[in-house]
Amino acid sequence: MYTGTRWPRPARTKDGIDILQALCTMNADGTNAQPLRYTVCSKRCPGFGQMFVWLRSGILFQNGGIFRIVPGSKPKEISRGDAVAYVTNQAGTRIATQKYYPGCQGCGAPITILDARSGAVVGMAGGKKFDNVNPSLSPDGTKVAFVRDAFNDPGKTFGIWTANADGSRLRQLVKVGDQPLWSPTGGKIAYVADVGQSIALRLVSAGGGKSRPLVPRNVENVFGWSPDGRYIAFESGTGSAGKLAVVDVATGKVSRLLHSSPSTAVWSPASSELLANTVSQKCWSTWRVPVDGSKPTLISSCNS
Repeated sequence: MYTGTRWPRPARTKDGIDILQALCTMNADGTNAQPLRYTVCSKRCPGFGQMFVWLRSGILFQNGGIFRIVPGSKPKEISRGDAVAYVTNQAGTRIATQKYYPGCQGCGAPITILDARSGAVVGMAGGKKFDNVNPSLSPDGTKVAFVRDAFNDPGKTFGIWTANADGSRLRQLVKVGDQPLWSPTGGKIAYVADVGQSIALRLVSAGGGKSRPLVPRNVENVFGWSPDGRYIAFESGTGSAGKLAVVDVATGKVSRLLHSSPSTAVWSPASSELLANTVSQKCWSTWRVPVDGSKPTLISSCNS
């Protein structure tokens, strides 16, 4: 699943929006690429961006509100357009949304948890006195972890908190941290934290307690847990020195798998490989990257 755009772009195009684009699907080997019906547009396009996810109940995407589309059917709006970002739980049954951007003056708002099929509100967590952002749902969708910032002071943060999906049992998990990621087994939460001039990846029990460093430095972007809970994928280093890497959660061993800086990376259901996008010299490439260290396979590129 990806956002498809006409390539190369027409020479007289004023911007990248008013050209033919759609949500598209293709096989894992790069074959059978095709647009999804009812998502193709040629002007005033919604700009699907990265905010889409494929669930058993259909594909979610954001265009002001949150829409669900079953391939071959028309999109159905399940949530009004007050969310700027959303995530789903592993089972695909619930959605957690944040209403405003971090640091927005006077924009304190709770994390809202929705039913992924109907859009019905399950609960709200964090209240309106803080800027509640970067949610992550437990695998079964009954709990949520998120970051709390001072809505009237962009530089002040109160760390990572957890709550039940209905908003009850709000408690602080760690005093300093960002980008919480709930493990597929539900027992651990990974997060990032500043360490001097670098960023570390740390791990803490979902029930609280002492955290431990998993990758002590040079973490740029975190792409998520493998479905089996064994690895976490991340970008090691920055800029031209950035590489796609994974860390073994049990041992802490880091393996660098792709010697290019990834813009996105997602896991295969079997946890055996990653699908990664890279951009260099204004050209994008899509790779299949085995976790066992085998040679990555280029499956699509603007040069091909």
